[in-house]
Amino acid sequence: MELQDALSETVSIMDGLVAGLTPEHREMTTPCKQFTVHDLMNHTVNTCKLVGAIVSGQPENVPAEGVDHLAEGPAQGWTDGKAALQSAATAENLELVRETPFGEVPGAVPMSVAVSDVLVHAWDLARATGQPVEASDDLAAFAQGTWEMVIRPEARNGDAFDEVQPCPDDASALDRVAAFTGRSVS
Repeated sequence: MELQDALSETVSIMDGLVAGLTPEHREMTTPCKQFTVHDLMNHTVNTCKLVGAIVSGQPENVPAEGVDHLAEGPAQGWTDGKAALQSAATAENLELVRETPFGEVPGAVPMSVAVSDVLVHAWDLARATGQPVEASDDLAAFAQGTWEMVIRPEARNGDAFDEVQPCPDDASALDRVAAFTGRSVS
């Protein structure tokens, strides 16, 4: 799957989930252990803005630590976050080498990680709020491939990622991605 297509499908998935949020969801726990629904959405928006700034070559737009990107509500926060990511995802920006916290890489690398991160957090959000979530097998394969390149054993420390979790044989491709990132899918 092409990165632009993966971004488009992931944004569409998250759009639907954000539209289903209610104030009652705010403090619910999520499969991402350190986050409530509010924290998860704030992290997701921050990731989008951060990667958008890096990939577009605008380090001055990197969000400050501790900002509540949801001050005007999750829908507005998500709208702002996805706009930062989408506007940065030009062919030129994805090819240009950018300075990241992990060294200099083409913009497609942090963009792929951001898309995969948003997709897994969409799964988290759906599980936490009882909403359905579906992703194409191609999108799940895109995310799986990204995570296989990115997640190193030392990152599986229970913070961002846990150990790979068991997954039923009949699980969806998206559930398999979630299990790979350390989420319990049972």
